[in-house]
Amino acid sequence: MDSPITSNSFQLAEMRSECVRVKAVLSVLVSLFALVCIRAGMSLAHGHRGYAWPFAVLLAATTVYELAWLKTVKRKISLNHQISRKTWTVGLLVESLLPTLAVFLQVYTPFIGPARALLSPALAAYFVFIILSTLHLDVMLSRLAGCFAAAGYALVSLLVFVGKPEVAAGGELFAYGASVSYVVLLGVAGFAAGEVANQIRLHVVTSLNEVETRTRLERDLKIARTIQQGLLPKAPPKIDGFDIAGWNQPADDTGGDYYDWQQLMDGRLAITVADVTGHGVGPAIGMAGCRAYARAGLAEQKDLRCFLSRLNQLLYDDLPPEKFVTLAAGALNPSDASLELISAGHGPLIFYSSHEDRFYTYDAQGPPLGLLPRFAYGEPEKMKFCRGDILALVTDGFLEWTNANDEEFHTSRVEQVIREHRELDAAAIISELYSAVLKFAGPSRQLDDLTALIVKRV
Repeated sequence: MDSPITSNSFQLAEMRSECVRVKAVLSVLVSLFALVCIRAGMSLAHGHRGYAWPFAVLLAATTVYELAWLKTVKRKISLNHQISRKTWTVGLLVESLLPTLAVFLQVYTPFIGPARALLSPALAAYFVFIILSTLHLDVMLSRLAGCFAAAGYALVSLLVFVGKPEVAAGGELFAYGASVSYVVLLGVAGFAAGEVANQIRLHVVTSLNEVETRTRLERDLKIARTIQQGLLPKAPPKIDGFDIAGWNQPADDTGGDYYDWQQLMDGRLAITVADVTGHGVGPAIGMAGCRAYARAGLAEQKDLRCFLSRLNQLLYDDLPPEKFVTLAAGALNPSDASLELISAGHGPLIFYSSHEDRFYTYDAQGPPLGLLPRFAYGEPEKMKFCRGDILALVTDGFLEWTNANDEEFHTSRVEQVIREHRELDAAAIISELYSAVLKFAGPSRQLDDLTALIVKRV
């Protein structure tokens, strides 16, 4: 996991994490500066003067450096530029100098001295920088932070023991042992921080991979939706004496419903509405296959019973056992305003007689497609259109959409919308139907695909 990651998202996350780390360092520096001021006041109270300013200068210089570094990182983020590991390493080395120089200065501070300096609270700054190094999200950098801290403290200890041997006089074992222990602890802390950074890195990379996968999936689904919507008719058919419109809205990016019409060689117009079980990518693939089979079958077969039987066998061979398709298909003859309509498990089929102001509903001629091979479907329904008559083919997404009281929209409300808006054109009737189901459902979200096809005699 310590190998370079070329993901732009990860590197951006790494630099944002660095901004957080630098801000944390700045907060530590401000706290230390306040502490130095307090110590300076205490020193003045005891007659010691001029011993705090070197520490104040050190903290001020480090603060300026951190502010400049923060500005650099933010600029890199805005320009979408990367930071090399060499630059990260130099930054760690500079930061490790702060506690090292602080300990070194304390060696020559009269009221602290070399013996106390090697055990002073300034050592805690090493551990603070090591802990914050985990926000680099880089195992090696955390380990280097520990190594730099251990090396800096070891160097100061060596200078003390060589230049001021009296520090260890009479207690060499304790003095040397304490220093060696701190050196080891700092090194171990760096490697422990590296393991923490590794775990953080793993979580960040996993999250970024999930986001990238989700983004890629959403992009693919949008492409699939565009392709699927492209399979639907682009414009209403031009049939003398009839106004025909269709509409579809999947519950997800893609769906299993479709509507279609096609001009047949004998002058009739074939219309189709189908619903593949479920919604999403799988049903969308089934929808595309069903549409292709249906268009080919309707173009070749005049008899709707034979067409439906053949389509049923093809889908039985293709679909998994738990999948099936409900389909209603009709052949509209504009010469005598007649329609033959057959259904495989799709219903209800709603016909509104204008001069009677009455609705007729027709049942299916057999089960859905893909369930029973070689099933013999019944004779299609035959109907005659008069002026103002309306045929409505809708999928169960309309009928089964429930409201907050768990009531379904149901066929009766579809009929009510058609009766109230029977004077409108076919597309407007579908629009009113959709508005009515939205108003009825209220906050209840769409759970199934919606498809409607309206045939109206004008």
